[in-house]
Amino acid sequence: MEMLLVIYNAWIDDEMLEALTQAGMKCYTRFSNLHGAGECSEPHLDTQIWPGTNSMLLIAVQPGEKDALLDAVRKMKDIHRDEGVRAFILPVTSSV
Repeated sequence: MEMLLVIYNAWIDDEMLEALTQAGMKCYTRFSNLHGAGECSEPHLDTQIWPGTNSMLLIAVQPGEKDALLDAVRKMKDIHRDEGVRAFILPVTSSV
């Protein structure tokens, strides 16, 4: 099992959830109102100078589920090039 961590501009929340659901995502945990700065977008700090926030999804995936979800994230990244869409894959060594 692996954990797919996806971070993106909160204003594309509905679009991201729809894309990942269509790609096979069934279960996830979403974190809202996150602040941060990355390489591919302006900072999202929810201030007058740096408006906006990020959302993050944690999606536990089995080996056969990962590729379709990553393809969906890549498509969203292509559509929203300036919004800092990023995905990371983390190993899951155990769960309870």
